[in-house]
Amino acid sequence: MDDLHSWPERIAEREGDYLTPDDLQDLIRYSLSFQERLELYQVLQQQELTWIQRVLQQQGHSGGTESPLTPSQRLLARQLAFCLRSLGLSLLIGDPTPVQQVTLGAMEQYLGLPQALAQLRAVVQGSLPADQQGLLAPYWQELQAVCATSQAQFPSSSSSRSEAEVDLPTVPPERALTLAEMFV
Repeated sequence: MDDLHSWPERIAEREGDYLTPDDLQDLIRYSLSFQERLELYQVLQQQELTWIQRVLQQQGHSGGTESPLTPSQRLLARQLAFCLRSLGLSLLIGDPTPVQQVTLGAMEQYLGLPQALAQLRAVVQGSLPADQQGLLAPYWQELQAVCATSQAQFPSSSSSRSEAEVDLPTVPPERALTLAEMFV
């Protein structure tokens, strides 16, 4: 499935008719690749924390218990996790909608999320074999397109970046949101 045309859209376009031969071939390829996509999804799930910690280190956080994350760093980590989970879900179901629904507002721009996403992509790609990188590539491109659109909407918000304290709900750092919580 080279293009990122979601299955619900393809089926809706048929308007009660049968799938085209091309769509059937794409569906067969999609079905045959499910195990491979599931394994990659599980790698994303297992490595999420490690990869996000690497990005935070690249952003200047030294890590360790003696220097806890600032509220803005926690917010950035949460946003990176949301993007990575959306990427994984899109990959798993073969539908770009979860990635397309990632929206970056002025706060995300201020926190440096577009730059952090580029760093996250480099970290993830450096950790995966070429075949898995190829599976993720179209979804990374879709996520980059979302970021580019958001940057056009908020061009000046990332130009002056200083450390701001952001009031966040108190959540233990080891607790991660479930997929159900993310999309409610």
